[in-house]
Amino acid sequence: MTRALDIAFRIGLGLFLIGGFVLVLAQAAALAAGSGTAVVSAAETIGPAVYATAGITGIIAFIRSYLENWQSGD
Repeated sequence: MTRALDIAFRIGLGLFLIGGFVLVLAQAAALAAGSGTAVVSAAETIGPAVYATAGITGIIAFIRSYLENWQSGD
């Protein structure tokens, strides 16, 4: 069980970091182009998937902390 959660955590971490990078890159390009609507559109298009992935990854980390008896110093 903990091995599966470890793999899921690593996949989720990679996905939301890449997704966040793509989101910021898209918004920076839109900002450089002077298109405020494109900045908002990027956030509305890419954002929900990135935020959901980050949230699920956080829940997986929370579950792992209980299953693996992490201490506050870990």
